[in-house]
Amino acid sequence: MGIQSRSVRKASVFCVVVLSLLLSACGGGGYDGGTGGTGGAASYTVGGTVSGLTLPGELVSVTLVGLQNLQLPNGSYSFSAYPVAMGGTYEVTATSSSVGKTCTVANGTGTVGATNVTNVDITCA
Repeated sequence: MGIQSRSVRKASVFCVVVLSLLLSACGGGGYDGGTGGTGGAASYTVGGTVSGLTLPGELVSVTLVGLQNLQLPNGSYSFSAYPVAMGGTYEVTATSSSVGKTCTVANGTGTVGATNVTNVDITCA
Protein backbone atom coordinates (compact mmCIF):
# COMPACT_ATOMS: atom_id res chain seq x y z
CA MET A 1 0.00 0.00 0.00
CA GLY A 2 1.51 3.32 -1.03
CA ILE A 3 1.79 6.57 0.92
CA GLN A 4 -0.85 8.24 -1.22
CA SER A 5 -3.38 5.45 -0.50
CA ARG A 6 -2.87 5.75 3.25
CA SER A 7 -3.25 9.51 3.08
CA VAL A 8 -6.48 9.20 1.12
CA ARG A 9 -7.84 6.61 3.57
CA LYS A 10 -6.93 8.77 6.60
CA ALA A 11 -8.54 11.80 4.99
CA SER A 12 -11.68 9.76 4.25
CA VAL A 13 -11.94 8.50 7.82
CA PHE A 14 -11.41 12.04 9.13
CA CYS A 15 -14.19 13.36 6.86
CA VAL A 16 -16.60 10.65 7.99
CA VAL A 17 -15.91 11.42 11.66
CA VAL A 18 -16.35 15.18 11.15
CA LEU A 19 -19.58 14.70 9.17
CA SER A 20 -20.95 12.37 11.85
CA LEU A 21 -20.26 14.96 14.54
CA LEU A 22 -21.82 17.75 12.49
CA LEU A 23 -24.96 15.74 11.74
CA SER A 24 -25.42 14.71 15.37
CA ALA A 25 -25.30 18.39 16.35
CA CYS A 26 -28.28 19.13 14.09
CA GLY A 27 -30.83 17.53 16.43
CA GLY A 28 -34.50 18.56 16.84
CA GLY A 29 -35.15 21.34 19.30
CA GLY A 30 -37.76 24.01 18.93
CA TYR A 31 -40.38 25.28 21.34
CA ASP A 32 -41.94 22.64 23.58
CA GLY A 33 -44.23 24.81 25.64
CA GLY A 34 -41.66 25.21 28.38
CA THR A 35 -42.35 21.72 29.64
CA GLY A 36 -38.91 20.26 29.06
CA GLY A 37 -40.37 17.68 26.69
CA THR A 38 -38.62 16.22 23.70
CA GLY A 39 -38.28 18.22 20.50
CA GLY A 40 -40.45 15.72 18.63
CA ALA A 41 -43.36 15.69 21.08
CA ALA A 42 -46.78 16.61 19.71
CA SER A 43 -48.04 19.98 20.89
CA TYR A 44 -51.48 21.56 21.12
CA THR A 45 -53.01 24.99 21.64
CA VAL A 46 -54.77 26.31 24.74
CA GLY A 47 -57.86 28.49 24.39
CA GLY A 48 -61.55 28.99 25.10
CA THR A 49 -64.13 31.77 25.16
CA VAL A 50 -64.35 35.26 26.71
CA SER A 51 -67.79 36.59 27.74
CA GLY A 52 -69.36 39.31 29.87
CA LEU A 53 -67.60 42.38 28.47
CA THR A 54 -70.30 45.02 27.98
CA LEU A 55 -68.59 48.37 27.32
CA PRO A 56 -67.44 49.48 23.84
CA GLY A 57 -63.74 48.71 23.43
CA GLU A 58 -63.62 46.77 26.69
CA LEU A 59 -60.92 44.09 26.77
CA VAL A 60 -59.67 41.44 29.12
CA SER A 61 -55.97 40.69 29.54
CA VAL A 62 -55.56 36.92 29.23
CA THR A 63 -52.19 35.35 29.97
CA LEU A 64 -50.81 31.89 29.29
CA VAL A 65 -48.50 32.17 32.30
CA GLY A 66 -44.90 32.74 31.35
CA LEU A 67 -45.55 32.68 27.63
CA GLN A 68 -48.00 35.10 26.07
CA ASN A 69 -50.45 37.85 26.95
CA LEU A 70 -53.47 38.67 24.78
CA GLN A 71 -55.85 41.64 24.98
CA LEU A 72 -59.22 40.16 24.03
CA PRO A 73 -62.85 41.17 23.45
CA ASN A 74 -65.79 38.75 23.84
CA GLY A 75 -65.46 35.63 21.70
CA SER A 76 -63.22 32.66 21.08
CA TYR A 77 -59.46 32.81 21.57
CA SER A 78 -56.41 30.58 21.35
CA PHE A 79 -52.76 30.93 22.28
CA SER A 80 -51.84 29.59 18.85
CA ALA A 81 -48.35 31.14 18.81
CA TYR A 82 -47.35 29.07 21.86
CA PRO A 83 -48.55 25.48 21.66
CA VAL A 84 -47.91 23.31 24.72
CA ALA A 85 -46.38 19.85 24.38
CA MET A 86 -48.62 16.88 25.09
CA GLY A 87 -48.23 16.11 28.80
CA GLY A 88 -47.19 19.70 29.54
CA THR A 89 -49.06 21.85 32.02
CA TYR A 90 -50.69 25.23 31.44
CA GLU A 91 -52.08 28.06 33.56
CA VAL A 92 -54.29 30.86 32.23
CA THR A 93 -55.08 34.06 34.15
CA ALA A 94 -57.35 37.00 33.26
CA THR A 95 -57.67 40.63 34.34
CA SER A 96 -60.34 43.07 33.18
CA SER A 97 -59.35 46.41 31.69
CA SER A 98 -62.39 48.01 33.40
CA VAL A 99 -62.24 49.28 36.97
CA GLY A 100 -64.50 47.28 39.26
CA LYS A 101 -65.05 44.41 36.82
CA THR A 102 -63.82 40.96 37.84
CA CYS A 103 -63.04 38.14 35.44
CA THR A 104 -63.02 34.49 36.48
CA VAL A 105 -61.31 31.67 34.65
CA ALA A 106 -62.90 28.22 34.41
CA ASN A 107 -60.54 25.30 33.70
CA GLY A 108 -57.56 27.67 33.91
CA THR A 109 -54.99 25.03 34.83
CA GLY A 110 -54.44 21.56 33.52
CA THR A 111 -52.34 19.10 31.57
CA VAL A 112 -52.46 18.99 27.78
CA GLY A 113 -53.64 15.67 26.38
CA ALA A 114 -53.71 14.56 22.76
CA THR A 115 -55.93 17.41 21.55
CA ASN A 116 -56.23 21.20 21.67
CA VAL A 117 -57.57 22.61 24.96
CA THR A 118 -60.70 24.61 24.09
CA ASN A 119 -62.53 24.95 27.42
CA VAL A 120 -60.55 27.65 29.27
CA ASP A 121 -63.54 30.00 29.57
CA ILE A 122 -63.34 33.53 30.98
CA THR A 123 -66.43 35.23 32.36
CA CYS A 124 -66.35 38.90 33.34
CA ALA A 125 -68.95 40.64 35.54
